[in-house]
Amino acid sequence: MVISPELIISITSALIGLLLLVFAVDWRYFRDWVVVFLYKNVLDGLWGAAVVNLDLLEYPFRQLPLLYKVSLLFDFWVFPILCILYNQLTRERGFRHILVYAILFSVGITVIEYPLELYTELIKYHKWSWYITFITLTVTLLSSRAFVAFYRWGCEYFGNKRF
Repeated sequence: MVISPELIISITSALIGLLLLVFAVDWRYFRDWVVVFLYKNVLDGLWGAAVVNLDLLEYPFRQLPLLYKVSLLFDFWVFPILCILYNQLTRERGFRHILVYAILFSVGITVIEYPLELYTELIKYHKWSWYITFITLTVTLLSSRAFVAFYRWGCEYFGNKRF
């Protein structure tokens, strides 16, 4: 049995994600991170399915290929964990830092994704490009930051109210 590069990359990504989740996440803010994780899962599930169904890109090598056309590993595990780390790093920062970190995270992910698109079967661009990846990653990171800020405000505002 030959182990493909795609399988090695997938297993490595899943394990790195797990290690980051266990050792890099500040669990004092557990509620916030669960909200970010679930928000990213919903957003990536909707956005990822739309992008794949519009044939903008495809994932030839994926988990549960008979059930899903999206990359379960990236959309529902790796990117939500990276989003938690992004939100953790920007938790007490101003807008400029929030924007800079979103750009840096997006550059890092795009720099990894583009060679994967060129040299593996993990992702294939059709009507897509690296700069669309960069833009969508930046927008979704910023939207997650806005969502968690709204969630915190809601918890604070409604936390002491009686209905």
